[in-house]
Amino acid sequence: MPDKKNADQSRSLLLPAALVGLAVFFAMAFVYHPNTGWNVNTRLALVMAVVEEGRFTIDSYHDTPPWDTMDKAYYEGHHYSDKIFGVAVLALPFYVTGRVLHGDALPFEAAHWVMKVGGVALPGGISAALFWVLLCRLGAPPRRALFLTAAGVFGTMWYGYGAVFYPYVPGLACLLGALYVTFFPPARRITPWNALAVGALLGFTMLCDYLFGLVVVGVGVIWLLRLGDQGGLFGLRAFAEMTGERTPGKQLLGLAAVCAAGFFLPLAPWFAYTYSIYGEFAIPYRYEVDPRFREGMAQGFMGATYPKLHAFYFTTVHPFRGIFFWSPVLLAGLAGCILGTRQYGKRAIVGWLGLWAAAGYILFTASYYMWWGGWAMGPRFMIPMLPFVLLGAGELLRTDKLSALVRFPHWQKPAWGAVLVLGGVSIAMSFPIALADPQLPQGNQDHVLAEARIGTYLHVPHFEVLQGVYTGHLTVAPADRLAGDVWTGRRLANVLWLLFFLAVVAAGLLLAAWKAPKALPGIDRADFPFGTVDGTAAPPPG
Repeated sequence: MPDKKNADQSRSLLLPAALVGLAVFFAMAFVYHPNTGWNVNTRLALVMAVVEEGRFTIDSYHDTPPWDTMDKAYYEGHHYSDKIFGVAVLALPFYVTGRVLHGDALPFEAAHWVMKVGGVALPGGISAALFWVLLCRLGAPPRRALFLTAAGVFGTMWYGYGAVFYPYVPGLACLLGALYVTFFPPARRITPWNALAVGALLGFTMLCDYLFGLVVVGVGVIWLLRLGDQGGLFGLRAFAEMTGERTPGKQLLGLAAVCAAGFFLPLAPWFAYTYSIYGEFAIPYRYEVDPRFREGMAQGFMGATYPKLHAFYFTTVHPFRGIFFWSPVLLAGLAGCILGTRQYGKRAIVGWLGLWAAAGYILFTASYYMWWGGWAMGPRFMIPMLPFVLLGAGELLRTDKLSALVRFPHWQKPAWGAVLVLGGVSIAMSFPIALADPQLPQGNQDHVLAEARIGTYLHVPHFEVLQGVYTGHLTVAPADRLAGDVWTGRRLANVLWLLFFLAVVAAGLLLAAWKAPKALPGIDRADFPFGTVDGTAAPPPG
């Protein structure tokens, strides 16, 4: 029966997925970055103000080193964090626990580390595990999928921004969870409970950062397609595993209402928070202290106007911020997404979702008034697209007769080889930068970047960092990092600490590969009702 096979697939992936999650969690939790910066400090200050003072104003922190920040709003004589607070909500119980154990307010370094570990690194491990499971359930060989997971996490900004107190990785975890429940609901049908879960996950994604809106819309549309498929509306045949009777129209509307309620449930505290401060449901950016930010965010739609050719160039292929330069494994993802659109069922949906995310975030970044994103290792506004583009690369891993490459069998080995090479290069280039500091100094003054054109020379600080890491000048020792000592002359000690760190991460991933099944139990097309088709089965004749 389909339900039994669905359960068999889930059980066979549970242990290796946990090992993947633990390895990535350790990698994100172990490394401490002392250079917090304004974006991190404003989030930390909000948690401290709520716990230590019982209020939302950050007046006690906003201009007091090391908590000081210029990412803040000012309204009626008080300062507030200008960020939406999803990651702060996740971190708050961990800080409270640390404070109880410590007996008093934690010092800055300890507070930052505790909040980062609980609010970001833990969801980061979950995001990696979900990504690997999705790849496997969509038909990629589990061990090849494990390499792609490692390349996707450690060869992009995914890891870097999972090691600092930013909201991107928690948002990715929620999005991947929502996509998984949409594709593979435990009941193999949309029920009120899993509709509520998908809505709540998408809502909390938006509570992490407004930037996730494009992919939240994408996953939301997929959920609606699945709902229509369950009711047989408009002849939809997007999903194969639907069982039982078709759902009547009134029940479909009820399920949609439950999902919508779940979406607004995590956002309700944010609406209450802004109304209690500003007397309206306002976005704090309109009250920015720094006029550059306030005026910039007032342009177009939240700072985005129209794509600029030079911004597109510098954020895609140029070394200064080029996402495909520093993470070429994403090129394999784009190629796989294109192949996926030529398939059917979930594989086609994944392909279109990846292309939607890539197009949306590349164009948004090229349209944004501060396209370089401040101090950063790359175009951080593109982070929401990463797992969805990389899911497409699963098409290049497949070895079964359903692969799009089966028409060109001599392409299958080169395709897998390309993933290996591009993934390896991505890790070699991006991982050291993330270890050094994901909030890499931008290397150029703001006015130079604002006035740049395609021919403008821009200094690329990444190369000096790579040289420093590969010559043993970087330390990952927690004691050094907590003291703010990142670049040291103790080269042997630095190398030993780095080897220890890499050995633990590699051991977790290798153990996951050992425990991973070589292939998943298949689902026969004969099990599918209503003549539906799916990416794990051949399409019906005719």
